[in-house]
Amino acid sequence: MTITSAVVVLTCGTTREQAPAPAVPSAPAAIESSAAADPSAIPTTTAAAAPPLEIPTAVASASAEPIAPAGPVARTTGHELDNFYAAVRELDKHTRTDHVRVAWLGDSHGASDFWSGALRTALQKRFGNGGPGFVNIGNHGYRHDGVKMEITGKWRTRPRGPSTIIPSADGVFGLGGFLMIAQEGGPRSIFKLGAQDPPLPPTLTWDLCYKPATKKDALEVKLDGVKVASLPATGDKIATLYHKVFTSKGADPTVSVVPTGGFPELCGMVIEADPRASPGVVLDTLGINGARLATPLAWNEASWVSEVTRRSPSLVVLEYGTNESGDHTVNPARYVENLTAVMARVHQASAKTDCLVLSPTDRADTRERTPLVVDALEKAAKAVGCGFWDTYTQMGGKGSILAWRAETPPRAAADGVHLSTKGYRELGDRLAADVLKAYVP
Repeated sequence: MTITSAVVVLTCGTTREQAPAPAVPSAPAAIESSAAADPSAIPTTTAAAAPPLEIPTAVASASAEPIAPAGPVARTTGHELDNFYAAVRELDKHTRTDHVRVAWLGDSHGASDFWSGALRTALQKRFGNGGPGFVNIGNHGYRHDGVKMEITGKWRTRPRGPSTIIPSADGVFGLGGFLMIAQEGGPRSIFKLGAQDPPLPPTLTWDLCYKPATKKDALEVKLDGVKVASLPATGDKIATLYHKVFTSKGADPTVSVVPTGGFPELCGMVIEADPRASPGVVLDTLGINGARLATPLAWNEASWVSEVTRRSPSLVVLEYGTNESGDHTVNPARYVENLTAVMARVHQASAKTDCLVLSPTDRADTRERTPLVVDALEKAAKAVGCGFWDTYTQMGGKGSILAWRAETPPRAAADGVHLSTKGYRELGDRLAADVLKAYVP
């Protein structure tokens, strides 16, 4: 089943570049350690390092044996998002005591969090604001719609190219798929929430993920300039992921992460309301510049599954394809294999997680290949049992990004690959409308 809207009819028996451009809608407008408060509620657990990950199908040599498909299969009845709808229906009926979480895996389109941010806002206005969710630490090439970030000093990533599809080091990089390592220049990362729509409750949890690399690594967590924790904690082991959870009380908290020694490795922060008091929707933006569908397969499987288990998403959005459009050839079978493998990992963590595949946007320099990638992703979504949303047709098909770029104000960026803030938010509004249109209270 493919998610469609009143203004977009997916082409059937015609080429995608013949699809008419859709009508354009108007754009929408004191911290304390949880350990001291309730030790039984603290998931300050470690993610044990697993054996090195085998090379995924996407990067295996031509002589390698193909990976047999495993995991979800195409549905014959119902809607691909039925489990997600059942979860938000519990929010609607006020019978749920946990958040409904959405994970957005994707490329640079997702890393800007305009497209995904518009979906987050629509879902939170409809079902309740559970918090901003996952936020990178020290990443200059990233933004979050619901969090103001101030980053100082120099930071680098591990792996150096986070979008790689080739396994790197031990592959233990946290939920977001890469670590940020503090360097020189007084590095620090500051988070401030400010006004939220709808507003958040005054009590929030902050889940910091870190990975000590040497015994010299050290960092401090501060609330409004006052130190509330020093990490690593006593007994923390080298090269192991840890989570430290804190609670803030009061409006407009400002939390800072300040490296004080060595080169601490940080895998992100998750910010949420207390789900028992204020359950709602949380959308984790996990976009990586340059990423491909095979990128998550380069991460240590056991460790990443452990991180996804902590989040237990009801829905995973897979927004890839723009970078694949630059490949010289398109192998549809490879998309099925990679999507199957990614969702098999997700379902190890949460068996009832639904999936929604988004096709790539139009791209000025890959006008002939982008439709092939769209078709391949649509076939893969159907084979794996995911919903599919045709971004390419929503934009107007072949050449639409040039038209969007020529507008005043433009809906596409000058590079012919990315969109403007206006363009991303418009896609997010359309996506949210289609997702909600299929929901039955």
